[in-house]
Amino acid sequence: MWNRLSPEGAEVVRLAYVEARESGTAPWTSSYIGDEHVLLAILRHGDGPAARLLAEHGLELADARERLRDIGPSLRPHVDGGQALRAFGVDPDALREQLRSAFGPAAVEAAERRVRRRPWWRGGHSRHPSPRTFLLAKRAFDLAERLAIRQGATGIGPEHLLFGILGDALDPVGIQLSRRSRRQISRYGWRPGRPNPLRLLLEMHELDPRRLSAELCAGQGWIG
Repeated sequence: MWNRLSPEGAEVVRLAYVEARESGTAPWTSSYIGDEHVLLAILRHGDGPAARLLAEHGLELADARERLRDIGPSLRPHVDGGQALRAFGVDPDALREQLRSAFGPAAVEAAERRVRRRPWWRGGHSRHPSPRTFLLAKRAFDLAERLAIRQGATGIGPEHLLFGILGDALDPVGIQLSRRSRRQISRYGWRPGRPNPLRLLLEMHELDPRRLSAELCAGQGWIG
């Protein structure tokens, strides 16, 4: 699919990565792309029929970002051990210094290395579900590609991507993923059956993804 993107479509995908990175509340949260990031990217791109259609229905970039922050990410932020300690009045930096004084810097560093190498199921550091960006919006991109092929388009543009995320928003997050992938993301707070954040955002604006998709198709002259 990546080779079939039009220049405008490629720019939207690039901006989706940027939106995912900028909206992350912890380093790992930039490791997935969801439908909500693609929507923000279309608004950020701000050019073409897809962006105009969204604007006509009252969707603006700043407001959409804020509402999505209230809704919460598709994958919940990973627990910060340091923050958990501070909640109980423990300063992790001061604690580390006390350990260094008591046992020596080399011993503390060796213990930290052992924990980093320990598997997550034995209490070690959790790892990302994938060493590369995890595409939660996988089915949305598939829908966009199929539409572009069906309509004989020379490239997958922002309008095709909007069609894809609107179709994907109808179902809960993760429904298109394999059983293995669902297991991987479950330890990051994914819950089966959780509504797609994009769908929740549209409902806040009293928008139906089906009707919006129908308007998009009619405006583009797409059949079926």
